Amino acid sequence: MIEFVKTSIMLGVISLSVFTLIPANATTDLTSLFQVYEEACGDSIGEKSELSADRYNNFKNSFIGHNESYTKGEYEGTRFFLRKNYIIPSEYQKAIDSVTIKKGDKDNKNSVTYTVKFKEASYRKIPLSHLNIYLVPNSDHFYDEVFFKSSFRGLEPQFKHIEYNDDEWYGDAVVGASFNYKEKSILCDSISGSYKQ
Repeated sequence: MIEFVKTSIMLGVISLSVFTLIPANATTDLTSLFQVYEEACGDSIGEKSELSADRYNNFKNSFIGHNESYTKGEYEGTRFFLRKNYIIPSEYQKAIDSVTIKKGDKDNKNSVTYTVKFKEASYRKIPLSHLNIYLVPNSDHFYDEVFFKSSFRGLEPQFKHIEYNDDEWYGDAVVGASFNYKEKSILCDSISGSYKQ
């Protein structure tokens, strides 16, 4: 479906009306937001990877809140919550339907899952469903997973993977996004620069 948008332009004392054709269901392209997934989840070396990780983490930090918890001066860990009156960065606002938080799941009663539901949003022209950000506070268990509304086969060549051989941090491992075609999702075990505790 196509709709007409009228724009009036004033040229001195003359008014000119211009009609523009735009798709009624125009989607917000979130390719730049999820660029970090392509950059080995932010582990690629270089400015492009760092900028993509910063962009993604700034988006997440607009609604994810956390603070250190103490009882009688004793540190009890980090508490996560959904920020009150959060403001999504302007370039993504039209693409977001809702952001919710759920605490606890069948695997871990301490887990926290943030779910971002998309409306009229796409990644490399493929419609997006939602994003899950999962973490277990005060542990190394956390991941981000973006879900599509349809098949995304053919995207894999866009993605970098980094191979570590006997690395101090990773040992022998291949780091980068994981593809789940059955679930229509792409997962990053960790995003470089994410809060890890």
